[in-house]
Amino acid sequence: MRRLYPFAASLLNQQVRTLNRATAPGFDAIFLLGDTLDPADQRSLAWLRELIKASRIPIYPIIGNHEAYGSISNEQFHLALGLPAHGNYIARVGGLPFLMLATPGQDSLVPGSRAYRWLAATLKEMQGEASVFCCAHYSLLLHPCVHGSRNDGMQVLSSADAVLDLLGSHPNVRAWIAGHKNIPSKVITRGILHLLSPQLIQAPCGFRELRVSPHSIQSCIHPLADKKLARLSRDAYGAAYSARHGDPADRDFTWSWH
Repeated sequence: MRRLYPFAASLLNQQVRTLNRATAPGFDAIFLLGDTLDPADQRSLAWLRELIKASRIPIYPIIGNHEAYGSISNEQFHLALGLPAHGNYIARVGGLPFLMLATPGQDSLVPGSRAYRWLAATLKEMQGEASVFCCAHYSLLLHPCVHGSRNDGMQVLSSADAVLDLLGSHPNVRAWIAGHKNIPSKVITRGILHLLSPQLIQAPCGFRELRVSPHSIQSCIHPLADKKLARLSRDAYGAAYSARHGDPADRDFTWSWH
């Protein structure tokens, strides 16, 4: 079985403990880009809530499609974690605004929807910011790692073109940081950096560290610290596991703007 759902909680628990240790490198925030729970139910949601509460480092979650498969509604998921009922909010890290967007489905940001109106209004309010960053579960474009036979039709928001046009009208938007596909990847188009990052449930290979400033993003992929979980993940994918790590140029890089 390639998806390691039973080990996702253990992996996240261990990683959060590691990052919270005083000897670990300084991290200002932990972003969970969806598919943290599979599926979301009362028990797993209570566990995630306590994990977030106990962490010294602020943890900012958003919902993914796998949370939405469970018995918990999207609104219940958000309210249980102290988020607005609609799930969209702003996380400020080091003074920089990250727009945390609830995209549990590919139709989550259709023009005219509440989520789209929230994004449009928030970007307008943010016009005075030097840089704005967006985080969502789904991508706005098809990354090279999911071209051809690897494209299952569930990679991109159905309203991607409209959202790209909206972002393009705000030149201070620097990045769209997504999860879902679980492979480190980057594409730069129309002056915006589009990222995919390793996630918890599908043959995880590590986590992405981002060092963000008003004028640049530096990326570094860290391997799994737990050797047992790393081996389970590698064995689950077999000979294809190396592809889970993505292209080296998409893992460790610096991108800047003026």
